[in-house]
Amino acid sequence: MSFDRQRGAMAGASSALFVVSPHLDDAVFGCAALLAGYPGACVCTVFAGAPDHPQHTEWDRAAGFGNSTQALDERCREDNRALEHCGARALRLPFLDGQYGRLPDVATLAEEVKKHCESMRAGDEAFVAPLGVRHPDHMCVGKAWELLLCTGGLESCIAYEEAIHRTTRGVVAKRLAELEAAGLHVTPLDETWRPARLAARALTAKRLAILEYASQLRAFDARFPADLAKPERYWRVTRA
Repeated sequence: MSFDRQRGAMAGASSALFVVSPHLDDAVFGCAALLAGYPGACVCTVFAGAPDHPQHTEWDRAAGFGNSTQALDERCREDNRALEHCGARALRLPFLDGQYGRLPDVATLAEEVKKHCESMRAGDEAFVAPLGVRHPDHMCVGKAWELLLCTGGLESCIAYEEAIHRTTRGVVAKRLAELEAAGLHVTPLDETWRPARLAARALTAKRLAILEYASQLRAFDARFPADLAKPERYWRVTRA
């Protein structure tokens, strides 16, 4: 599909944009400007489940929380405020973040994501997901949509590069090579694809949305990731 046709398809499906986010911040960190350009988008956060019993992790402590219950409660509130800036709505799946428990089976996750995408009546051209690099949780989500493509559950996917994680040397190239090896066709979506409405207003919304994740930015402390200010980057992935 040409970039002009891709723009048209996305514009026509703006109210049904379905964006998969591994955690309660990844969609905003990676593609908030896109979300802000398509009000009414649904952000499906995969690892939003709470452990049966409160847990204590190093990351949650760094973010200022006493346990996982406190962390998830506040992170959902942060996410709600962030998505409001982008005009998006939240859908949260019950799978556990890898820091709290075992990651789900890829096939199970793929089926769950497909089910919710179909319930939103989002077409293939409106399915947006993380490329799936570096972090095990992200890689699990990436493998799920890859499986859907390879088995015919999806015809195409718009993949966004995950801010922060994409900065690790070689991970994006490695992931792209994996997709090609799986028999998928990967095409970069350059600046000609970005509609005019992903301009100043969308970038302002992105800055405001990022700042809502105060707990996560606190955990980074002095290592505030400069990559959050870098341009969003996308790839179109189809069955070859």
